[in-house]
Amino acid sequence: MAHKPEKHDAPASFTASSRTFSAFMAPAPLARSGEGQALPQIVSLPILLEQASIEPDWIVPGILPSGVSLLAGPARIDKPLLANQLGLSVATGVPFLGRFPVHRGCVLYLALAESMLQVRGRAVNLLNDQRYPETFHLAFQWSPFRQGGLADLEDTIASLDKPRLIIVDPLEFVQPLRADSGAGNGYRVRQGNWVESTLSFFLPLRELAARYSLAILLLHHLPEEWPANRRDPLAGLSPSGLTTASACNLLFMPTPDFLAGTLHIEGPNVAERRLHLAFESVSKQWVYKK
Repeated sequence: MAHKPEKHDAPASFTASSRTFSAFMAPAPLARSGEGQALPQIVSLPILLEQASIEPDWIVPGILPSGVSLLAGPARIDKPLLANQLGLSVATGVPFLGRFPVHRGCVLYLALAESMLQVRGRAVNLLNDQRYPETFHLAFQWSPFRQGGLADLEDTIASLDKPRLIIVDPLEFVQPLRADSGAGNGYRVRQGNWVESTLSFFLPLRELAARYSLAILLLHHLPEEWPANRRDPLAGLSPSGLTTASACNLLFMPTPDFLAGTLHIEGPNVAERRLHLAFESVSKQWVYKK
């Protein structure tokens, strides 16, 4: 039985200089309407059920699949440290948090809210006596995605050898989410269209992740009073309370002293689980607690 392609979202494109980022690859139409417009692909339920089940393409099995995922939590919980630990694990092949195996590959970390000195100090501490991986790449400035940054991201990914993980820290620096955060950048969001703008931004990133079989992890700062205050552009109805547009949500909620926290993990193809983490003052990193 021939494979029937799945339905895709409508095409979109982003252009930077002479380069064009084609956000979607439309499938061949089954038929054409009388006005010459291609009809969406459809598939019958029996044919769908005949297809073999496909295991998610994991970066960290059971924790992070390929696709676009969120690492969210209040601003004062050190999400960049956890993201750096994850990135260095993927770049070196060392288990994440000393426990969870990873699929090794090239990592690109957009450290947009930190200085080179901060990132260098953290990396030296985390690697300790390990050899510094040449597969871990960093950038400290990046254009907003709607001003050429997305095309730059695809070009950069294409230049890397076996890219597996892209980390964007924080999301708001390349994609302002709130109505008052885009002034002067050419795409101020109307207050009534927060959700629409936020969800549409995920679509080209999802296609980019699928094209290169990698994960794009976006760091996002939630209100300190979350989840009591759910007035956030990425709030949704998933078990973590975050948007369902992502492949996986990693919600990092701290204890009152911010020296420990629970990492709530869930996604459409990711079984819900909770990891208890604590900040170890000697090694200056997050450690897994059973």
